[in-house]
Amino acid sequence: MIERVISIPERVTVRGKRVDDLLPWLLSLPFALLFLLFLGLPLYRLFELSFQSETFLGHYVNIFAVGRYRNALFMSFAISILVTGVSIVLGLFMAYFIARREFVGKRLVVAIISFPISFPGVLVAWAMIVVLGRTGVLPQFLAFLSGESASTFAIVFSFWGLVAGYTYFTLPRVTMSMVSSIEKVDQSVEEAARSLGATRLQTFRYVTLPVIAPAIASAVTLAFSVCMAAFGTALLIASGVVDILPLMIFNVIMGQQDYAAGAAMAVVLTIITVSVIYGYRRKFGGSVYA
Repeated sequence: MIERVISIPERVTVRGKRVDDLLPWLLSLPFALLFLLFLGLPLYRLFELSFQSETFLGHYVNIFAVGRYRNALFMSFAISILVTGVSIVLGLFMAYFIARREFVGKRLVVAIISFPISFPGVLVAWAMIVVLGRTGVLPQFLAFLSGESASTFAIVFSFWGLVAGYTYFTLPRVTMSMVSSIEKVDQSVEEAARSLGATRLQTFRYVTLPVIAPAIASAVTLAFSVCMAAFGTALLIASGVVDILPLMIFNVIMGQQDYAAGAAMAVVLTIITVSVIYGYRRKFGGSVYA
């Protein structure tokens, strides 16, 4: 009996490496080129431009030496920290309620909470003006009840108006990012802790909180980064009233035509946000937007 020998062709190699080993790299090449073209080169140009001054670090020194630049940086930090804190506290309560309670219209409530996530900054600013502006619904209603002028209750063109606007589009992101994490907590473990005499607060602190801590850290990172870099909302409801770093960059570039100084501020803003995201990934791993 003659056996037929089937010869299997050897895998094609390129410089000693099999083509199927190189395939992932070849497929990722277009994305790498796009990354280089639309992110790498602009960032390189930004860094290069930021050093064009009479002294090597002149524009970077001015950010901390010039009063209005320093105040803009401080105000950005203050608003971002405040909004992040408010969003985390409110978002945690909302996420816990959504994850643990079943009620009529739950899907509708989740949809309404999620709507602002898709809103651009300009639309958020317009919503704040309609609700909290001098002719807004809430100031007019409070003026009717109190007999005071509506402008007394209008907060939209102020520090607190900007905080309200940022909270409006940050809170849904924080809430929805924590819902899935709370849903994954094993409630039988919580019930066991309660049966052993732990209070609700102790159960949350020692059982639930360690499980959802990465989700809370992710929400903090997301909220802070978004607030630090937000521009559209601030441009409409805080320009000329509250100085924050994104608005200062806009004014320096468009008003003073000082591109190098604006580039230095943009680099500082980029370093801050990237450092926060990197710190989260180093501590907890995973994506901030997961």
